[in-house]
Amino acid sequence: MVFTARQVTILLRPEQSKQNDRFIMSWYDYMLNRSYASAYAATTLPSVSSSIGDDDDDGMPWDDDNWVPRNKSGRQMSPNQIRGELQRYIDANSLAKSKVMKEMGVTGPSFYKFMNPSSYKDQWRATKNQTYWAAARFLAKVKYEKEQEKKASKGKKRKAVADGEENAGNTMPKISKKAKKQDKADAVALMAKINATQGANTSVVYDSCPKIVAKIKDFVAQPGVTKADFCAALGDINSNSLRTFLMGKKQDQCGNVTYRRAYAFFEKKRVLEGEAKTVRRLKNQTEHPHGFSLEKERNFKQVYVVAASSYRGGWFM
Repeated sequence: MVFTARQVTILLRPEQSKQNDRFIMSWYDYMLNRSYASAYAATTLPSVSSSIGDDDDDGMPWDDDNWVPRNKSGRQMSPNQIRGELQRYIDANSLAKSKVMKEMGVTGPSFYKFMNPSSYKDQWRATKNQTYWAAARFLAKVKYEKEQEKKASKGKKRKAVADGEENAGNTMPKISKKAKKQDKADAVALMAKINATQGANTSVVYDSCPKIVAKIKDFVAQPGVTKADFCAALGDINSNSLRTFLMGKKQDQCGNVTYRRAYAFFEKKRVLEGEAKTVRRLKNQTEHPHGFSLEKERNFKQVYVVAASSYRGGWFM
């Protein structure tokens, strides 16, 4: 619909109330047309403008009866997509299905029929199930709440930066590249100093595999220490040997080269730092005077060979 200049002029005159009534509904329809947005912005009709769009702000899009769930491509989400997204949400949050049904306001039979893909030969028939629409609105609400939380979190971070608190909520300060290089250099120097230590008895092993594993994990967790440098400190052992040893159970990796070399390394470290032997260590020396075994036990299967001439008629002769 297109208004003439005279009609617009009449409408904008407050004293022409009767003629305003004649054109007011047409004016509403016309103002929804984007082509006249600029002309509308230049007018002074607060009563009309305030009444347009008020209802749209009262609720969320999914509260509209004509709302349709759509994917990123703009197409309506299929029941399979809704079903899969709902199931992932339930699994990720370890929710009871009864609680989800209650929040969506659906019945058990409706819910379970919808969640079973084999209930429908054509998946789009599931759109007639109330659970499809309830689940779509529920998931849309969940997505909206997550987006709002993310926006709020970003807002807090920006505020923290503005206040000079870039590390707000983080107890660990950021380490510069220069500091990291220095930590690495210090760690390499420490390992070299440990290997050069004299006076440690490394001919036998008095610590179990799990104990050595715990020592390795604690040591490589220190600033500047890398597994590659640690392997080099143990005589350039293969990284696979270290990884296999760390994944071992009890003493099943006693034959691994990492076991005896890591023991010697930490024994030298103990002597260098002047630490006394632990109660567990002294007990191991008593129970294993010759140290723990460094050879993996091999399980041999016994195989019996029976001569063919000794087997007759189902009996051994």
